[in-house]
Amino acid sequence: MTLRTSHGATATATTDPARRRAARALTLLVGAALLAGCGVLGGGSGDDPALLVQGTTEVQLAVGETAQVSLGEGSQGVGDDWGVISQTDATVAEASVVMDEEVFGTEDGQDAPGASMPYAVELTGQQPGTSTVRVLYCTRTEIAEDCDQSKGTLDAPVAPVEITVVVE
Repeated sequence: MTLRTSHGATATATTDPARRRAARALTLLVGAALLAGCGVLGGGSGDDPALLVQGTTEVQLAVGETAQVSLGEGSQGVGDDWGVISQTDATVAEASVVMDEEVFGTEDGQDAPGASMPYAVELTGQQPGTSTVRVLYCTRTEIAEDCDQSKGTLDAPVAPVEITVVVE
């Protein structure tokens, strides 16, 4: 391998072991920085929320921190929908349902009509305190406590999801 400087001079990469080690170290550092910037290494961007497993019933957050709780998969194309139906103290945490590519860890959205997609409850700590968020699955109707669940892709009845959010 031959290296060429901007002034036209050449040097053989194998002539100086110290130079080889420095070049390898620099290559490794640049590669690690690129991987971390793309979220492949643990560093990530810091803005991505954590995706917690389906069935999580309590989430602890700091003010400004965001986490998502998986609701599994469904198909909005056939009228499935999840929604927040109540929250004991909305000043403690912001809660909303996200789906498809908005769910952390989901690469690309599913464009095909009726395609199965992930759903999650996104929670963001607003101020210290405790709040219980209640989320319900409904089909082909508005999100309401007594909504229809009979036509969706999940077997009815689907129990409401309740998550206690503790913000410190």
